[in-house]
Amino acid sequence: MGGVPCHQAGRAVQDLRHRGAARRPDRLPHADPVRGAHGRMTRVPDAVLRARESAELMVSAADVEFAVNQTAVRIGACLADENPLVVCVLQGGLNYTAELVRRVHFPLEICYVHVSRYRDRTKGGELEWIAKPRMPLSDRSVLLVDDIFDEGVTLSELAVWANEQGAHPVRTSVLVEKDVERAVSLTVDFPVLRCPDRYLFGCGMDYRGYWRNLPAIYALPVEMEDSA
Repeated sequence: MGGVPCHQAGRAVQDLRHRGAARRPDRLPHADPVRGAHGRMTRVPDAVLRARESAELMVSAADVEFAVNQTAVRIGACLADENPLVVCVLQGGLNYTAELVRRVHFPLEICYVHVSRYRDRTKGGELEWIAKPRMPLSDRSVLLVDDIFDEGVTLSELAVWANEQGAHPVRTSVLVEKDVERAVSLTVDFPVLRCPDRYLFGCGMDYRGYWRNLPAIYALPVEMEDSA
């Protein structure tokens, strides 16, 4: 069962693929980008602040929550009796994993794997392993949880790796599944939202390492993607 399209999440009815002018996001709380809110010396890169100020709001925080609730019900119906091991894919999957596991009320264990293909860039590169789970995956029902499924290389390789470790079955869940063509054969079992092929941030997804903490999902202006 597929995820909720961005434009149908919760009560949202506007078609994001065909609309014209972008919605302006809520304004950031006032803070001096040099000294910060408490006067300490710091500097947030201008591009980071500009990205948030000019971003298009794709899915509101309330609509994200609505869609995650729906997905949690489907996951619970499938995994409740399997004693699953939930594997959070850091760093992007941290936010969604936390939101997901507090909505399911059956026994499970949680661990993490840390891989990267971006290193704070907007374009993917070669997969880099940073940390593997210390818990054995053999003979476990495993749910891999990540923030986004675009090209699909990272999650696909992780699914292959989990199978090689003896996990069975291996299922996947992502907060956002992009509407793009992929070279990989993996199909996500539990996508929460489907969104257009834009550079997204918020809800665990980042722009230059920032904005993972935002509760809504935003799209970077197209003209900023190539210069990022």
